[in-house]
Amino acid sequence: MIQPMSDRWPNQIRANELTRAAIAAGANRICVTSPTGTGKSNMMVDALEFASEQGWQSAMYTNRRMLLKQTLGVLESHGINVGVRASGHDKATLRAVQLCMTQTEGSQVYVREARELHDARLVIVDEAHVQKGGTMERILRDHIEGGAVVVGYTATPIEIGHLYDELIVAGNVSDGRTCGALVPAHTYAPDEPDLKSIKKYQVGEDLSEADNVKAIMRPGIFGRVYEHYRRLNADSRPTILFAPGVKESLWFAEEFHKKGLRAAHIDGEQIWVNGEFYNATDEAREQLKADIKSGEVQIVANRFVMREGIDIPEIYHCIFATVFGALSSYLQSGGRVLREHSSLDSVVVQDHGGNWWRFGSLNENREWSLGMSNHKTVSMRLERLREKQEQEPITCPQCNKVRASGKQCHACGYVANMRSRMVVQVDGSLKAVGGDIMKPRTVKSAPDTADKWQRYYYSQKRAGRTFNQAYAWFFHEEHYWPPKNLPLMPSEPGDWFRKIKDVPENNLNPRSVA
Repeated sequence: MIQPMSDRWPNQIRANELTRAAIAAGANRICVTSPTGTGKSNMMVDALEFASEQGWQSAMYTNRRMLLKQTLGVLESHGINVGVRASGHDKATLRAVQLCMTQTEGSQVYVREARELHDARLVIVDEAHVQKGGTMERILRDHIEGGAVVVGYTATPIEIGHLYDELIVAGNVSDGRTCGALVPAHTYAPDEPDLKSIKKYQVGEDLSEADNVKAIMRPGIFGRVYEHYRRLNADSRPTILFAPGVKESLWFAEEFHKKGLRAAHIDGEQIWVNGEFYNATDEAREQLKADIKSGEVQIVANRFVMREGIDIPEIYHCIFATVFGALSSYLQSGGRVLREHSSLDSVVVQDHGGNWWRFGSLNENREWSLGMSNHKTVSMRLERLREKQEQEPITCPQCNKVRASGKQCHACGYVANMRSRMVVQVDGSLKAVGGDIMKPRTVKSAPDTADKWQRYYYSQKRAGRTFNQAYAWFFHEEHYWPPKNLPLMPSEPGDWFRKIKDVPENNLNPRSVA
């Protein structure tokens, strides 16, 4: 019998109630979202309790060994008699609940044809935002064809609309702080790289490792990181650093170690601690977590391996020595440092990647809907900044703290009369840049502008372009930006990112404006 906890937070109760209601109404592709650190593990335990009440068998999918070990511990702590379908574990196929490594299941079921999927009526997908590729798509399709209900859990429901058709928003960041699950983050932005040299940079997409390294690893990078680390974290409280690449993560750890700090690096294959290499076994990963919690390791560097599902609430300081292109990467990585702990009343984020203005604060609530993409989400934010529908965050030139508004810095009291930030040039030199990051477009309208737009509307529709592409083509050909309230322009901001042919004309501004 599953042993549910009675002290659930409101967002966990909401997730349980709405999931049960959705299943009762016939939904079978459900996604539940709540911020990192707000107890999705307990939500999944509650879903397993529901399945047990119905007499259903269940399967839970995870895609990384570190998460498999962690999830197994959570399930066993709640009295769940679970079988594990992953390499290195003894088979227990008759148990009603099976914890499955996605890669192992894909290989055993579809490549080797050595076994069938677990006969589950409830299928849970952990970290659903990363489990969305072809293998998972096939697994979920086969489960659903067998009569299963699929429930995915994620803090960032982005680019998963092809797998889920109902979204349950269980809570937001404010809810997490209200119930004591999360603490606020104070962001500091000492500098940011100039991305003009990254030719293939696409808004809303993570940079390749090579491009990220090129952007971040400019002369003087460690000196800048270390200087601000010392200023913001004089007591060397537990710190996590996200680097632009695996080799660079190891390099950062080595450089911190040279400064007398107890430092570590972790990737998918190995762990480096204070000059010694270890294989990244389950035991070595658990020991590293214990050392971070105890303070034996003061700073741990990684590229992405600690981005999801790592529960170390003792971490006080997060360093972004990397450029995040995708909102999901930013929120998942930043979420590692927002969890409540008795030693914390707030945490520090030190951002060297310009992520603070690209995505906004880790403290802010997000509006989610299925069908969202990283490109669309980030582009819409940048467009709001450009059109001054949303105010750009402000960086204090004195202490580098980022704030939402106001002339005076709440941290140091400095009063600034203009916006400014430090941009790192290719040679490593710093350039002070003032004014808005997103410069507003100069919009004008001529007597024939509406007629011209109508022609571009039809020509770009035939060419299979989006409204944004048509808008840019208008500027390219006519040398000015038209207003966005013309007939045959989208009335909803999100439709600007869709292909013209996919947006019904009744979703557009009417042909004649009264």
